[in-house]
Amino acid sequence: MGASLRRRSVALAAGAALLTGTIWALPQAAIAEDANPTGVISGKVTGDQVAEGYGYASAWLDTGSQYDVYYGEITPNGDYRIEGLPAGTYRVGFNELGIDDVEYGVTSWTEWWNDALTLDDGTGVVVGDGLVAGIDANVDSVRGVASDPVISGSPVVGNKLTVSRGAWPAGTEVQYAWYANYSLLSFGPASSITLGAETLGKRITVEAYGDIDATGYPSADEVQIKISKDSAPVKAAALQASTPSVSGTAAVGATLTAKAGTWAKGASLSYQWYASGKKINGATKSTYKISSSLVGKNITVTVTGKKAGHVTTSKGSKATAKVALSATPTISGSAKVGQKLTAKPGRWTSGTRLSYQWYANGKAISKATKSTFTVPSNLKGKKITVKVTGTKSGYATVSTTSRATGAVAAKSTAKPAGSQVAKPSSKTSCPKSHPIKGNQTTRHTKDWIYHVPGGQYYNATHPEQCFATAAAAQKAGYRASKR
Repeated sequence: MGASLRRRSVALAAGAALLTGTIWALPQAAIAEDANPTGVISGKVTGDQVAEGYGYASAWLDTGSQYDVYYGEITPNGDYRIEGLPAGTYRVGFNELGIDDVEYGVTSWTEWWNDALTLDDGTGVVVGDGLVAGIDANVDSVRGVASDPVISGSPVVGNKLTVSRGAWPAGTEVQYAWYANYSLLSFGPASSITLGAETLGKRITVEAYGDIDATGYPSADEVQIKISKDSAPVKAAALQASTPSVSGTAAVGATLTAKAGTWAKGASLSYQWYASGKKINGATKSTYKISSSLVGKNITVTVTGKKAGHVTTSKGSKATAKVALSATPTISGSAKVGQKLTAKPGRWTSGTRLSYQWYANGKAISKATKSTFTVPSNLKGKKITVKVTGTKSGYATVSTTSRATGAVAAKSTAKPAGSQVAKPSSKTSCPKSHPIKGNQTTRHTKDWIYHVPGGQYYNATHPEQCFATAAAAQKAGYRASKR
């Protein structure tokens, strides 16, 4: 029914027919026979919707067998005047909205003079041949109760609004039509509603319908309607959001992960990464792999949440430490019992302090915390790694671990033949008496190589031992170089 009713913003099409001197009666009424009545009732009506200019006042004369009804327009300033009244005692009603839809049996709220809810409870006004003035009314309340329904609650998406009944005769059954910008949301006995996203930016109005006729008495065929004031426009709801955090190490090549935290159910999240406050182009996923151009920058991430009917919200993380440059270390030397291994850390941020820890099969080796490590016999068969940790004030602390060596080999038992073996005369040279270079490299953990003068790699080789003859080198456990 609500969708078929005339809205308050539309002037009543038949309004002109309800002006001064026109007679409207209940179905049993007849037209008054007094040809030239001269009685007049006038007054002033106040109310929050009077200024819309659709209201009318009505004077009801009980002739014994019927009611003769006379009308006068309530002007936007509240004045009214009902003329052409035969002498008699009248009940005066005030209809603020001017709705009187006979086809659907709908009348807008009528209050009776003096502060009454029904025609019979109204105070009689005795009219003679002249003017009866001062029949005034304030239609916003009846006996201290607000006449129209009043919406309470904050108009925000997700919030619950409630509406009061308004002033009705005792026992009146009331139903409510909820509107958003005059689009029907719901109709029924519910005096409350929870605002959905579709109401955002719209004003909420309630129409209350009571099963009573125009005189204020119960009816199965007619209703009276009261209309609330519009609410303020519905606002977007605050979006439940959390401050994100960043996990991972701020080092070149490392991947950082944004942990969004708890957001409103159904919220769509997006990400943007920043380097020292400057947006990183294309960095819009929940993870980010740090490029080398960001060394010395602090990294943050901003998470933005969107949800229909809610305020779009952005939250930024705390900044990471400055991005550090690091490298994966390598190990030089032969993984054999008694041999010295050396950690080569690679390139790190300038000014970084490096520390070392050596491991055997993943277990830290006690007191092995220098850049070099001599392999003891108890580590035979185990694989060696080294972890390098870099620290610098303001920068991320970074630890990287080398690849493992092969299994530690036993110490060589090969014995050089007497004077056939000698120590190198320098880092790159052998004595002239022992020109053959014996080389023990990290690339050759199972076999050692010897190089003879004129060989391709002879001059570049750093010998660990020198031999007088190739046979002596072979006897010591070396094989000939292939070049």
